[in-house]
Amino acid sequence: MKNALICFTRVPRPGKTKTRLMPHLTGAQCAGLHWAFLRDLAVIYEKMDAPLFVAHTPDSDWGRLKEVFPAAAFFPQAGDGLGEKMEHALHTVLSLGYDRVILTGSDLPLMTAAHLRSGFAALDAADIALGPTADGGYYLVGVKQPSPFLFQNQTYGCGSVFENTAAAARAAGKTVAAALPCDDVDTPEDLQKLGSLSPYSHTARYLQQIGETK
Repeated sequence: MKNALICFTRVPRPGKTKTRLMPHLTGAQCAGLHWAFLRDLAVIYEKMDAPLFVAHTPDSDWGRLKEVFPAAAFFPQAGDGLGEKMEHALHTVLSLGYDRVILTGSDLPLMTAAHLRSGFAALDAADIALGPTADGGYYLVGVKQPSPFLFQNQTYGCGSVFENTAAAARAAGKTVAAALPCDDVDTPEDLQKLGSLSPYSHTARYLQQIGETK
């Protein structure tokens, strides 16, 4: 069984990434925090016995991501909206001959290898894996074959994305299993959830550097 992972991310730029944390953080601090998230994720991905692909925003500065993920393969996101871009990323990697592919976001300093393993375990039991977040969304989606129905007619950023996506899978005759839940970081309030981080993590050290509580 050939597994693969996708990190779906922006290239961090001030004023372009984690903007919902502004003005609590400056644009430069938001970009710095995003880089810290990515460096922590790199440590987690390296623990998995699966190659990593990084689907990044089209950006002339995308090569900076190679410093964080030196062993990964890279390709730009494509599509008109978030759902189409995620579907394109999954389809791209599946077309390389992988049997199971898991895509995660990049604002996940609390994600561990156990979360990724739970995603692959969910795919042992079902056609689709979804990892829920506390706000009703999902941080992880796993598939075994192209599944455009998961992403069609979806409204992202609302509190029912997980349930709506699971319903779309069931309507297409597919089974769904949940991975372990994990919180992402979108708002200043989410920063308060990071007290459990290891003080040696890149994220914890960056928050300390800019004077934020962990």
